[in-house]
Amino acid sequence: MAAARRLFAEQGYDETSTVQIAAEAGVSEGILFHHFGSKRGLLAQLAERYAREAAAATMPDNPDEMTEETIVRAAFDYAEREPRLYQLFLDEGAKLNEYGIAGNDDIVISVIQENLERGMAEGMVRKGDARVMAELQFTVVDGAYRAWRKTGDPARKEAYIDEAIRCMKAMLAPTKIQ
Repeated sequence: MAAARRLFAEQGYDETSTVQIAAEAGVSEGILFHHFGSKRGLLAQLAERYAREAAAATMPDNPDEMTEETIVRAAFDYAEREPRLYQLFLDEGAKLNEYGIAGNDDIVISVIQENLERGMAEGMVRKGDARVMAELQFTVVDGAYRAWRKTGDPARKEAYIDEAIRCMKAMLAPTKIQ
């Protein structure tokens, strides 16, 4: 999986062959197919692992330290560790969904939803449809990151982070009327 992750990030999914992956990993192509079924199956497992890593990276070890700011900053930091891999999973996510495989965003949204449900139960987050709120939270942070990357201006990063934080706070804040 490490070989595929590296090659997909460097070359792209379509440009990477199973022969290259197997050679890079030091295994036969047959072993690759035995474990993953196909190149798409390998991508699906990588996407799931990446999404779970991303979700875990945005959640502080201490729940008391979880704020909109820590979540947004951690999400930006995680995406920046391997921006080409992040882009790969964005590009290939729709293809995974076509095959009935949960894409990167679906996995991250599920983790966010679980956290929101806990926050609602503890009164830390306003009551609402946790799935919809998770999808919106993901969209805000992901959209802010992609918009910043599109500008190509490192100096604008803080502006995108700050606006994403403001949106998150407005979305999640407990209200008197629920």
